[in-house]
Amino acid sequence: MCKMNEGAETLVKSTSEVTKKYKHGVLYLGRVPEKMTPSRVRQMLAKYGEIGRVFLQAEDDYFRQQRRKRGGSKARLYTEGWIEFKKKRTAKRIAASLHNTRMGEKKRDSYYDELWSLKYLPRFKWAHLVERLEFEKQVRIQRGRMELTQAKKETAAYIQNVEQSKRLQKMKEKKEKQGKVWTQGQHEFHQVRTESEINHERPVKQSGKIAKSTLAKIFKKT
Repeated sequence: MCKMNEGAETLVKSTSEVTKKYKHGVLYLGRVPEKMTPSRVRQMLAKYGEIGRVFLQAEDDYFRQQRRKRGGSKARLYTEGWIEFKKKRTAKRIAASLHNTRMGEKKRDSYYDELWSLKYLPRFKWAHLVERLEFEKQVRIQRGRMELTQAKKETAAYIQNVEQSKRLQKMKEKKEKQGKVWTQGQHEFHQVRTESEINHERPVKQSGKIAKSTLAKIFKKT
């Protein structure tokens, strides 16, 4: 009996932990100011409630390289983010109270002129974010493979054109040494004849003569 109670208590405890796990709330951060980092986001929001995980999506490497070429910031920027709170009601409360409010409380704060862009994501689990990131990763890998394949095709075509140009140049030099005039061959193309043109060229049968000869055979005198 005692063992059954212990098992029941363990089951209840496990169920409670699972239920507690699914009561987490996730906020979506629609805009991430320059120089903002995941640790800084955690520090700024931790005073409103217990935070679990924080993830900020880094910008694409291509845009970062283009910005650096133009003399812009060399720091890694983030485009969007997700913040997980231990309690769902805390996440809802923070989204409702902080959205479209100043990030900085004092004028000397770095983000005083920036506004929070927060949205509560109902029924959103952290696993959904992991699946999305994995999907985007596979898309990037596939895009990279396609670009690599296209680059190989372009390189092969370029090499083929170079080799063909070298062969033609050698043929030209050989002809010139033999005292002959080099003329590069040209292909002649003929348009396919239409059906009316084909019928026009066919010999016209004299239907009158055919009819007379046929009648003569039928009514030939015996």
